[in-house]
Amino acid sequence: MNPKKALIVGSGLGGLTTALRLAAKGFDVTILEKHHRAGGRLNLLEKDGFKFDLGPTFFSMSYEFDELVKSTGIEYPFEFIELEPLFTVNIDGIDKTFTIYKDMDKLAAQFEGIEPHFREKMEKHLNKTETLYNDTINRIIHRNFNSFPEYLLQLTKVPLKHGPLIFKSMWKELCESFESKEARMIFSLVGFFLGATPFDTPAIFSLLNYIEMRHDGYHNVKGGMYQIVVGLLKVLKEKGVTIHYNTEITTATSVDGQLKSLTDRQGREWTADYFVINADAAWFRGAIFNRPKFNTEKLDKMKWTMAPLTVYLGVKGKLDNLQHHNYFLGSNFDEYAKGVFKNQVSFQKPYYYVNIASRNNPDSAPVGHESLYILCPSPDLRFKPDWSDREAIVQNIIDDLSERSGYNLNEMIVSKTILSPEHWGEMFNLYKGSGLGLAHDMNQIGWFRPANKDEKYSNVYYVGASTIPGTGLPMTVISGKLTTERLLSDLKRVTH
Repeated sequence: MNPKKALIVGSGLGGLTTALRLAAKGFDVTILEKHHRAGGRLNLLEKDGFKFDLGPTFFSMSYEFDELVKSTGIEYPFEFIELEPLFTVNIDGIDKTFTIYKDMDKLAAQFEGIEPHFREKMEKHLNKTETLYNDTINRIIHRNFNSFPEYLLQLTKVPLKHGPLIFKSMWKELCESFESKEARMIFSLVGFFLGATPFDTPAIFSLLNYIEMRHDGYHNVKGGMYQIVVGLLKVLKEKGVTIHYNTEITTATSVDGQLKSLTDRQGREWTADYFVINADAAWFRGAIFNRPKFNTEKLDKMKWTMAPLTVYLGVKGKLDNLQHHNYFLGSNFDEYAKGVFKNQVSFQKPYYYVNIASRNNPDSAPVGHESLYILCPSPDLRFKPDWSDREAIVQNIIDDLSERSGYNLNEMIVSKTILSPEHWGEMFNLYKGSGLGLAHDMNQIGWFRPANKDEKYSNVYYVGASTIPGTGLPMTVISGKLTTERLLSDLKRVTH
């Protein structure tokens, strides 16, 4: 009997891990990728002798990769580097750089004289978020939902004590946990990791503090984050998976409630028994399947994550004053965070994140040089359609970083690349340049998020950031697991 054919559109981490899971189950798998190389946002920029992680620079929940490796019967195709310290935070106007550790003794020392009884408060916060994690991970996150009543049933199984977290923001929760603005600001940064702010992120996502501060920490990969993709591609090749690059899908053909084929920009037609879409689950439904529910007007009304303004600098000299991950914040946190994604703040003094990739992976820069990645969370193209000022904004960042770090970066830069939201949108079909897909407010999580099974075509599935369970590297690994389980369950039901 011939194996079932599965066609995967997009080679982001969700697409690659789904391909691996399906290939391990005996499917004949083909991947189509718009970009010239695999990985989606988990990609690589090589320029002037430097290597830069294009998008993600760290991850948590490494155990989700453990599950992937174990369930597919492969050897680990890459090697993790656990980070300690986790990151530093520089707040404008405060003569101190906070270094954030998993080690509680070292962490508590950072807040002496700033947050009274910090250790006790932090332990209480982490205990609370640990309980929240344990009570929701298998009931909500690691689960498909076939109906709204089923979703409600699982919610009722979550202990009532967590109920208040649904109706308040992450910021309010942290205000109840800590007295100092410094502690509140620093431990609310996980909201930005979700592409939002702590003021519009539900408090339930405070469980990320437990995951990152106590449960698993932060990880990088030996050789750079792109080695995740390189390792998976090697395994996929061994399993006979074929990838076609520079292949962008433009139209679809269906028959009797099933997708028959997809056609690319060159006019080539691609057929399969099953289709898995690793493009944005909301955008693809509107742009390719022409669903009225996902037209531009409807998409504009949805809540999307931040758009990235990213800068890749190769510098001559070493930057020993900076750690692997560094955050640079201003003194107007409330005003800035509430307004930045709607283009209501000035970019004269932007907030930004700096990653020194060469700190843990020296091969990313020539000897005596450093490889820097800078991310400035920004409004998407709905709120700021014109990015002709990107050079000026980036110069503001470089000048500010020079002043705060003590290095004259303007004299050290030998390579510079800037990608603004329109670049990101064009490269990876990210709606209006939104870097992480749909946001995670209460009407866009769980059952309310675009489903991983198509509502019209019985042989079409979705994987990635804008479907369940959500955005981020470990979430897309879980997404691949859930999508594969749903597809296999449907196949079993049909064959029986």
